Amino acid sequence: MDHKAYKHVMDQIEPEADLQNRIAQQLLRQKPASPFRIKRFQYIVGSLLLVVILGWIISDRWMSDNKLLIDITEPIEQRDPVEPINDPNAITIPKIKLPDQSNAMADMIGLIVYKGNIYTQTHTRISAENAKELRGDKLGRTKAGIDEWSKQTDYVELASTIGVADIYSVNGYDSDFRIMSYQEHDGQIYAELYEHLNGITIANGEDLIGKTKVKEHMESVRWQDYNSWNYSKPHFNKFPIDQTLHSFMTALYDAKPIDGDKLYKEGIYNEGAQNQKVLFFKLKDQTEVQMWLFKGNYVKYSNAPVFFQLEPAAFSALWDRLQ
Repeated sequence: MDHKAYKHVMDQIEPEADLQNRIAQQLLRQKPASPFRIKRFQYIVGSLLLVVILGWIISDRWMSDNKLLIDITEPIEQRDPVEPINDPNAITIPKIKLPDQSNAMADMIGLIVYKGNIYTQTHTRISAENAKELRGDKLGRTKAGIDEWSKQTDYVELASTIGVADIYSVNGYDSDFRIMSYQEHDGQIYAELYEHLNGITIANGEDLIGKTKVKEHMESVRWQDYNSWNYSKPHFNKFPIDQTLHSFMTALYDAKPIDGDKLYKEGIYNEGAQNQKVLFFKLKDQTEVQMWLFKGNYVKYSNAPVFFQLEPAAFSALWDRLQ
């Protein structure tokens, strides 16, 4: 892969402020680690170091806002652009297409093929205690074997990078959007949510964020500054569910989507940590939805490559209180 293609692939994935630190944190966040992933941990770390070194060689410099490389995108020259379709505010997030071969980075990321679509790990969390209550209908059982040596033909229905696990719908959510892996070992529950955030067209925030049911089911809200979130510091601040928050959510659901690639190239991640905040919405079903706020009236959800630009007054009223 030449330098131009390498950089373009990096531009498609959510930027991270410190690659090595964030990757290490990502591994640590996989808790409790399911038994079928623990055995591969040491190999993945070794492979990861090799990939990082190769990336350094390929790129003439580390980008100031590095991105986690997941080589599961369509070949660059064939990739459809994110562009308006019908509705002047609508954009289409291209459908992820898998490569001819996976790599160590891709193997780290939770990925499931279901009904021909790619579901990936989400930042929305659920505790083991509540997972059983949210477990819906069984959808199938994943196939093990998607790893560093997988070929295109290996990516069949229910292929995955998470080993063998039972897959369920999630009560209260459309399985076209969210599914759950669920396993029990020695009395311990291991559950994780996966979301389908590609191959969809959205015209406003409700088309994507509305699927999380966050606006209607908030139970409590807290927030962190970027540095606390980035370094996994347990520094949280409570925020009341008041008119300011309700106005913010209404504006978010009405907000138009902006191509994330465009904002990245314009330097949205170069403005400094003081221009980013993270909101955590605990819902009545005990799922916890995370959103990233960027100065300039922008909100981002999970790994979807879009931002939502809010009406300035509603955004600023909330932002000014996150101090």
